[in-house]
Amino acid sequence: MNIRNLDVKKQETELYNEIWKLSEELDRLYQEGKDTTDTSQRFGEVLDEFLLFRQQEAKTR
Repeated sequence: MNIRNLDVKKQETELYNEIWKLSEELDRLYQEGKDTTDTSQRFGEVLDEFLLFRQQEAKTR
């Protein structure tokens, strides 16, 4: 595997981890009856970032 592939894989893993973390946080806040507005907004931003990342990777292949 070349360096670029390792960097791409690392970035992809970081985005997956962030999505997972925010999903867990949203679930916890919801179950506790707390406001999820800020976390929901961040979740949407990370999903947008992930989609952009995937689109850019599809163009380079």
